[in-house]
Amino acid sequence: MVTREELFQETEERIEEITEVLRTCFHDLGEAVYKDQSVLPVKMGVSLLEEVEKAENEMKEALSCREEDNEFVAQFDEIKERKTEVDDEMENLRVEERDVRLCLGALIYEQCSLGLLDRSRFSSVYADSDEEKKLSEKAEGKSLFSRLSSRSALSRMKRSDNSRYLDYSSLIDDEENAVSLSGGNAEALVKKLESVKERRAVLFQEKEDKEYYLSQNISRRKALEKGGLDSDQERVEDSKAAYRETLINYGNYLYDRGGSWVGEKTPTEILDILQKIIEVQNGYRELNERKSKLQKEAKADDY
Repeated sequence: MVTREELFQETEERIEEITEVLRTCFHDLGEAVYKDQSVLPVKMGVSLLEEVEKAENEMKEALSCREEDNEFVAQFDEIKERKTEVDDEMENLRVEERDVRLCLGALIYEQCSLGLLDRSRFSSVYADSDEEKKLSEKAEGKSLFSRLSSRSALSRMKRSDNSRYLDYSSLIDDEENAVSLSGGNAEALVKKLESVKERRAVLFQEKEDKEYYLSQNISRRKALEKGGLDSDQERVEDSKAAYRETLINYGNYLYDRGGSWVGEKTPTEILDILQKIIEVQNGYRELNERKSKLQKEAKADDY
């Protein structure tokens, strides 16, 4: 069996629920009329309308600010991610360029050792090639000391092959030197090197642009991460709540003065809202009457 206390508590809970339903109805009425003032014969509740308009503008500003900040964060993070991708691609291209240059350097050295290239243009390569030939001859000579020292020098030259090949490949940066290389492989390597260099130049410019943007906007990004976005959200929620309250007040005002503007030309949508308000208010009245009755009974029992 339900006790009077339980019934009283249930009644209070229902009153809270129906109060919020009634507020929602007033909100819907206020919003409908606010968006279509033509349903009124004359403008009503001017000061309340001004409050609604002000609250709406503040809400729109809050929403716009939040959207702008969210778009900024998304753009910043996207640019940061792209910058990382550019760094990775540039590193891959650096390795690729090094490999191509090593192949070119080895090819240049080989062709110089065969005397196929212009000595004046590739003098440094010919100098190393001539030196290696001399050391090779001495390494096979009669003098033991000469053989040992020459073999040691040859070993040092071999260990520095990569470094020398990279140096030789820089000669190809001169277009006239590049075209003097012979063989299909040489042409393919030169084209590959040019392609890699062009791509690296494009990426280098993109990297600089990205780094500049990030450096100019990092403070704002940190501020938003620290709490700016949360503040934006709170501002939006507060402004929405304030806007809703102004519409509730305006709807309540219109309902109380319904006799002065509701007529045959009133849109069905608004009539439906008014009908619902009447029904909800009747329910609200009944619940309050039940609450009062329960309170009186409780007082009577105390005597």
